[in-house]
Amino acid sequence: MKGHVYQRGKTYTYVIDLPSDSLTSGRRQKSKGGFKTEKEAWSACHIKIAEIEKGMHVDDSKITVKEYLEEYLETHAEPNFKPTSYDTEKTIIEARIIPVLGKIKLQALTPRTIKTFYAELRKKYSKEYVKGIHGVLKRALRLAYSESGLLSEDIMSKVSMRSKVNANEQKEMQFWTVEEFTHFLKSSKHHVHYIVFSLAIYTGMRRGEILGLRWRDIDFDNRELKVIQTVNWTRSGLVVQRPKTVDSIRRVKLFQAVIDDLQERYEQVQKLKEEYGDKYEDNDLVCCYPYGGYIKPKRITEGYGVLTKKAEIKKIRFHDLRHTHASFLLKIGINPKVAAERLGMTPAMFNERYSHLLPTMQDEAVDRIEAELNKYSEKPLEPVDN
Repeated sequence: MKGHVYQRGKTYTYVIDLPSDSLTSGRRQKSKGGFKTEKEAWSACHIKIAEIEKGMHVDDSKITVKEYLEEYLETHAEPNFKPTSYDTEKTIIEARIIPVLGKIKLQALTPRTIKTFYAELRKKYSKEYVKGIHGVLKRALRLAYSESGLLSEDIMSKVSMRSKVNANEQKEMQFWTVEEFTHFLKSSKHHVHYIVFSLAIYTGMRRGEILGLRWRDIDFDNRELKVIQTVNWTRSGLVVQRPKTVDSIRRVKLFQAVIDDLQERYEQVQKLKEEYGDKYEDNDLVCCYPYGGYIKPKRITEGYGVLTKKAEIKKIRFHDLRHTHASFLLKIGINPKVAAERLGMTPAMFNERYSHLLPTMQDEAVDRIEAELNKYSEKPLEPVDN
């Protein structure tokens, strides 16, 4: 790092060339004047360079949280994130963070302010959603500390999201019983998007994974399908991409009910291809519009709402069908590690999300153990020969 000194009237000023801004790549300098002699200016210059090289100096900046986050989106998030991840990041920043924290000077932001912000969010939103907002803010502010030099400390290291899930947060996760989801499937059997609901309930796949499923990803002989791409719609339009995590790319074993539904769907698609002829948009999709095009997720949500009302069962979100599958697996005694693999989650994530269901399962297990032991305790003891 270099600096130089020059005379300005009767005093001297030093100028130091700072590292370029990681977000804007623009040139940055630090200067200070008013020194009576050139020697004093050089001495102060060397001290300041040492501070900067030790990470002890941060430029005074009037940039607000809003201005910084907008820069972060444009110069870091958009070039480096997948389109769906960028779209989520942008939505959270514009809809949740900027309206509350945007006017605060970035360097005036404190852990206490952020914790208060989270406390207010928890009154309206689920723990998982607030954790998502925390992740966005942490990524952005750590960049301001580690690369941009706009913050003197990593303030996010003092903000923890570790807390026990309370009863209200557990209620955010809802699911149907076996009786409820089988009734729903029977009631919606002839709906144009029935196969979407069947896959959601019987495999626990996410909506984007279901809408991206292709016939080439299904192996009827081995009774399994592969999850290797997702379909989502962002502000910029349709995005087809690989799942976000390694765990999400997986094989899912199929049982007869869903195999029957898939085979029936295959026959429907073949008839539609004949009906539309050259106008059929062949993307090899299992779940698609009659002409073969990609389905917009909101169409699924709308149809699902109508069908739930028609079936006269409690209303749960489409994503809760994934929770329905998870609770069903636990109910019938599937090992949590196997259940996690089926859902494309790590065992740790699965346990964190569904651990509140396990006490009930353990009660049932104890009852079965006692019943088995009672069979033998009730038998008369055989006499022992001396």
